[in-house]
Amino acid sequence: MSAGARRAAPPRFFLVLALAIIWAPSAAARTTIIDDSGTQALEPAVSLRWKTASPGRHSVQNLMVGRTTLRVRLNVLPWLKRRGRIYLALPAQAPGPLTATWQTQGRLGPGQVQSGNRVLIYSGPITSAFIEDVVALQFSVDGQLVNRAFPVSVRFEMDED
Repeated sequence: MSAGARRAAPPRFFLVLALAIIWAPSAAARTTIIDDSGTQALEPAVSLRWKTASPGRHSVQNLMVGRTTLRVRLNVLPWLKRRGRIYLALPAQAPGPLTATWQTQGRLGPGQVQSGNRVLIYSGPITSAFIEDVVALQFSVDGQLVNRAFPVSVRFEMDED
């Protein structure tokens, strides 16, 4: 090997090392389901109604919507005095693709999520044992999929920083 080839190797090594550091996969956050046993549904049964007065053949006209209000009480004691990210998750469930949209009154953020996904609703320090809020949820689903009443479940998840 010539002296010039030996001198070229270190810069190439450092370039590869720098790229490896830049593109190194970040450590995955640990996700835990939060105890929300203190959460109460103010309307235990959600009645679906057609979004438009006369449903038709188009998917927009076949949309059914329902509303409920939750008094959310999340037990975040295990994360007290730490930082975390809280997500509202809407698991995939029958009768098919479902959308949830919500507004809040305080600590949690508003948002929208499709079934099978989750959305960030809080990020920051955990300063008390419980996070409480009132969440007004609206669910929407294609009315062609609905032939009977069905349960809807949401859950809250914590990613630790």
